[in-house]
Amino acid sequence: MKHFETLVQDHLAKILNRPASESKVLHMDQDLRFTYGLTSLDRIILMTDVCKDAGVALTSIDEDEIAALHTPCDIVNLISRKAVNR
Repeated sequence: MKHFETLVQDHLAKILNRPASESKVLHMDQDLRFTYGLTSLDRIILMTDVCKDAGVALTSIDEDEIAALHTPCDIVNLISRKAVNR
């Protein structure tokens, strides 16, 4: 699961236009929308990139699962479950 955490942190830093060196200081329990200011499009791009690098088909994630993603930790947990089930 640590691999997925790093993956999410790296892609979140990229979406936030922060240097890769700052990815490790991004808090995994902070709200994607309110703390990090991600728009719906930003979250879709984040999920697309994370899924691609994790080897998880974006189509394996349904609308309700996407709607439930509020923190980077939520993404890590979802990707971990999907990667195990494939």
